[in-house]
Amino acid sequence: MASKEGYALSKEGLSDMLKDQQRGFLQAYDGCEGLCKALGSDSAAGLGGDAGDLASRRETYGANYIEPPAMKTYWELILEGCEDNTVQALIICATVSLIMIVAEKPSHRFVASIEGVAIFLTVAVVLNLQASIEWTKAREFRRQQEELESDALVSVVRGGKPAEIAPRDIVVGDVVRVAVGDVIAADGILLEGTDVKMDESALTGEPVLVAKEADAARDPFVLSGTSVMTGSGKLLAVAVGINSVQGRIFAAVQGKADDGGGDAKPAAKADEESAVKPEDVEATTDGDDDGGNLEEKMDGLAMDIGKAGLYVSTVAFVIMTVVYVSMPAKNLDGKSGVKIFGSIMRFFLVAVTILVVAVPEGLPLAVALCKAITIGKMMEDNNRVKHMNACETMGSATTICSDKTGTLTQNKMTVMRMYVADALVAHDDASGAEVSAQLGAGFGAPFLELVHQCAVLNSGATSKASLDAATKQWKYQGNATECALLKLCAQMGVDADAMRADPRFRDPTGACKLDWGVKQFPFSSQRKKMSWVVPKPGGGFRLFTKGAPTYVFDYAADALSKDGVSKVALDAAGCNATVESFQKAAMRTLALAYRDFDDVPEGGWDALAPGQDDASDMKIYAAECDVTLVAIVGIEDPLRPTVTRAIRQCNTAGVDVRMCTGDALATAVAISAQCGILRPQDLEPLPGGGSGPKKNFAMTGAEFDERVHVLDTAAPKVMRRAFDVDSGAVGERLTHPFKKDAKGDKIIDMAAFDAIWPKLRVLARCQPEDKLTLVTGMRRSRVFEQAAYVAALERDFDITVFPDQQVVAVTGDGTNDAPALSAANVGFAMGIVGTDIAKQACDIILLDDNFASTVAAVKWGRNVFDSISKFCQFQLTVNIAAIFVACIGALVYGMSPLGAVQMLWVNVIMDSLASVALASEPPTEALLERAPYGKKRPMITRVMWHNMLGQAAYQLVVVCFLLFSEPIMVGWFGVGKHASHPNHHNGDGRDTMFVKNVFGLSKDQLKHQNEAVEEGTRHFTVVFNTFVLMQLFNEFNSRQLQTVEALRESWAEWNVMRGVTKNPLFVGVMAITFVLQYILVQFTGLFFKVRPLTAHQWGLCAAIAVGALPLQFLINLVLVLDSPKTAPPQKSGARSNDDEGTEMLPAKAA
Repeated sequence: MASKEGYALSKEGLSDMLKDQQRGFLQAYDGCEGLCKALGSDSAAGLGGDAGDLASRRETYGANYIEPPAMKTYWELILEGCEDNTVQALIICATVSLIMIVAEKPSHRFVASIEGVAIFLTVAVVLNLQASIEWTKAREFRRQQEELESDALVSVVRGGKPAEIAPRDIVVGDVVRVAVGDVIAADGILLEGTDVKMDESALTGEPVLVAKEADAARDPFVLSGTSVMTGSGKLLAVAVGINSVQGRIFAAVQGKADDGGGDAKPAAKADEESAVKPEDVEATTDGDDDGGNLEEKMDGLAMDIGKAGLYVSTVAFVIMTVVYVSMPAKNLDGKSGVKIFGSIMRFFLVAVTILVVAVPEGLPLAVALCKAITIGKMMEDNNRVKHMNACETMGSATTICSDKTGTLTQNKMTVMRMYVADALVAHDDASGAEVSAQLGAGFGAPFLELVHQCAVLNSGATSKASLDAATKQWKYQGNATECALLKLCAQMGVDADAMRADPRFRDPTGACKLDWGVKQFPFSSQRKKMSWVVPKPGGGFRLFTKGAPTYVFDYAADALSKDGVSKVALDAAGCNATVESFQKAAMRTLALAYRDFDDVPEGGWDALAPGQDDASDMKIYAAECDVTLVAIVGIEDPLRPTVTRAIRQCNTAGVDVRMCTGDALATAVAISAQCGILRPQDLEPLPGGGSGPKKNFAMTGAEFDERVHVLDTAAPKVMRRAFDVDSGAVGERLTHPFKKDAKGDKIIDMAAFDAIWPKLRVLARCQPEDKLTLVTGMRRSRVFEQAAYVAALERDFDITVFPDQQVVAVTGDGTNDAPALSAANVGFAMGIVGTDIAKQACDIILLDDNFASTVAAVKWGRNVFDSISKFCQFQLTVNIAAIFVACIGALVYGMSPLGAVQMLWVNVIMDSLASVALASEPPTEALLERAPYGKKRPMITRVMWHNMLGQAAYQLVVVCFLLFSEPIMVGWFGVGKHASHPNHHNGDGRDTMFVKNVFGLSKDQLKHQNEAVEEGTRHFTVVFNTFVLMQLFNEFNSRQLQTVEALRESWAEWNVMRGVTKNPLFVGVMAITFVLQYILVQFTGLFFKVRPLTAHQWGLCAAIAVGALPLQFLINLVLVLDSPKTAPPQKSGARSNDDEGTEMLPAKAA
């Protein structure tokens, strides 16, 4: 292994160099270029790409992949389930029950052991079911993570040609291209770069951007997992996989703890779970309390019910024990201490049974299962969910802050107009002739050459436009705006790749390692423009610049005529009027300009323009001044066909859509009016004709920034972006800074913010911090508490403020969107054009980049909440009825008519099959016809209480009649004879025995009755079977969450069977449950303490149980008659929430 001055070119040595940032290592190998050569690579051509060489490098330096931590094994999940307190109580009770059989007669020991064994086996079934669900869920998350990572590609140079490979295919010595938005896939040394700044917070926790330079004496060290925030360049991969800094951290974590089923994390990705998520923002948003997610609500509900069950079971145990010892003649005389202790332990088993009945263990499991099912279904609607909580959170969303380009529009940008100093060229709608076809006659060759060079040489290396020969469709790769210009050039016969590879446009000295040119001034959201300097074939240099027209006009000296030779004075008024006309036609506008230099300017290319601050994000370089305007381009990006309908659905659903875009205000307003974000009532006539948005409905990011933040008038004035209230102009000027908090964030004036955001629909020319301010401010706002202001908004602007805190969703595709994506309740990143950083910061990835897919997420989110509410209503109905049945049985019989094993079976139904059945109900369009519930909405509403108590009361009455009415059992079921000495071996006595209360029985009768019940009686089997069948029919009732207003509006709401045939999974689960119940009753015998029933008896059980269906009709009728009539429904068609009898919030929530 090569070594210089003690620095070895081994994987350990290279890894230590990056970890410790050993500049001496680089200096020992003559700098970055020298290290590149020492590793057998070339900074311009990269590796040769030979398969043998690549394999050798992987063998020597390791592969760029880290084996993910092993998932928890099935056995570990089983043991984890055993940690549940109720499961432990059952295991202890079953163990004691088995131990106590030594006190029984040898002939009775087998029967006495049945219950203990049955409890063990039933617990085993429950644990295996839960473990299988958890194991399947972990596997699914692992699969989705691997799919997500397999989509990622990195750009490398091999054999002198660009290539795209999977991150795991990077080897030491590869030359990797990096640009804004990339997450670094391997530790490296920067070989060349322009204004490269990295976000290393994923590794260091420090949010400050770190500048990188291709200089061994400065800081060329680029670490895997960090993010490129500005600039672009090339780096040399020197440490990969487990040897990278990120790999070492992962290895240390895996070595110290087994995270059991954590997601796979190849070195190509930063840890997605480390990104700041909405729940982490809670502590920083001044009292922002969103009410908790479903798991938290379910856990709290289960805990409260469990406590109540513990109290009831304790009281029942005490009462049974007191009753037992109060009748010594029957229970104590002649019995050994072991026998008496065994009887008391049976009471303890009954108490545990009551506790099992009371604790709704299925609720948290149902939430997880429902979300897991929903995640799979959402994939079919182009939503790849990264965080499970995002599913249900979208159901409460009140606002969606959306990008424009590629989300609301098709991201198929085309040049539709071009204005030069003395000509206007436009797309001919009548003939379909494009701008490229009209840039011929009348335009000089020098002009056309300048346009081509402006488009091709002043664009990113990854931006390409090509025509697919098979489909005749244009394919864009990279920045869509640049691709529109490249398409124009391609239509005119220009080969962009050939022009970029032309040696005339490369640094003749070879000192600059850019793909072409000698200097690049990268684009930023603050500068709003980018420039590139290339050598002129005849000598000297030419700078090309393009950007937002205002940011180019301000530094333009003149304009080029269409002959491409003569120049004319810049007509600023005419240019601004042209830009305005383009923008009103919903076009994105760009200005193209150039400047020639005889030599490198004094002070170099990095010299700033006079008055510019090097620390400013808006700095302008001296070379970018005194440019000549070439053309103003109007680029159209048509709306997606589905967007208008999707926004209309959002309005109906009470979800406001707000556009946050970097486009000009006029362009953004025009597109917003087209798609419905700005409603007709949001516009007003303008003095000069036409219409425009009312005050505060649309503004620029600069105006928003100025109006909602607190000025620090005591601090010295500084140069910053500022908005002039009088003129409306935006620019960098000397003014007071904004006040900042201890963390360095601008302080929001919430009074000013609340005066703006309910109306605000369009935020144009916005920077990342403007979007972040909007998101955090809305989440923090409590404007809904200002009754007078809320009423005025409704009266004057037809805006209804949602009466709870805002739940905000955000869409974004760029690196600069990451802060807002993280701060939102739900962040959506674009799957096609989104950067790695945006995908890390988000909760859901839109696979088709389509806004309409966010509406599908809203629908699925509401369906999750409704599915859990349905299951909650179903299970709590069972719990209420079963607790009373168990308690009544304990007092009357000294035991529960529903045994512990039987109740565990019911819980299996509730925990698994019922949750699957109710979670499988597909979402309907009706879910978008009501306003959001809000995250603070209680899980149990007034209507649900009516349903639960009504159905539980019916079940309790039925069970009591079956338990205590001997005529019913004799006349209907043929059970009524009480045998003093039943023949337990042939079962005849148990088939006809009517179980009576303990107070009217003699000692012998009580003894033989208890023995018969322990083996199973047909009487109690009828009770158990009817009870289970009532749950099955009530499951049909639970399919719908009725509301009073909906019941009043449509008879279809009364039909609980509506749509059941469209859900084969629900029908299948119900059928499976019934079959399992039949098998249990007919064939398990002693195991479940049941006796086989005749067909007649099955029919009677089903006939009684089906009464749950007409009973629901009566409950609905009582609800309608008992509830006061509310105001007529809103014009949006919003449905009633009817929580506590109130009407659903109007579906125009702000």
